[in-house]
Amino acid sequence: MNPKIRKNVKTSIILEKELLEEIDRNNPFSTRKEFLDQACRAYLRELKRKFIDESLARACRQSAKEDVTLNNDWEEASLEDWR
Repeated sequence: MNPKIRKNVKTSIILEKELLEEIDRNNPFSTRKEFLDQACRAYLRELKRKFIDESLARACRQSAKEDVTLNNDWEEASLEDWR
C-alpha cells in the first residue's frame, strides 16, 4: 500500500454542543473534518513530544547519577599522590 494514500474510516463521535459551536466559530478550514483531523494530529504530536521529553529527562537523570558515582571513584584515585 502506498504510504501517501490514506484510507478514510467513517466514525461517529459525540461532542458537547458548546465545543462544536466553538469549533464552528473558530474553524479556519473549509470543513469540520479537516479541523478535527488537524486538531488530532497536533495533539498526537504534542503527546509524542512529551513522551520524548520525559524519556530524555529520565535518561539525563540516570546519566547524572552514573557521573556522580564515576567522579567520586576517579576523584579518590586522582588525589592519591596529592595528599
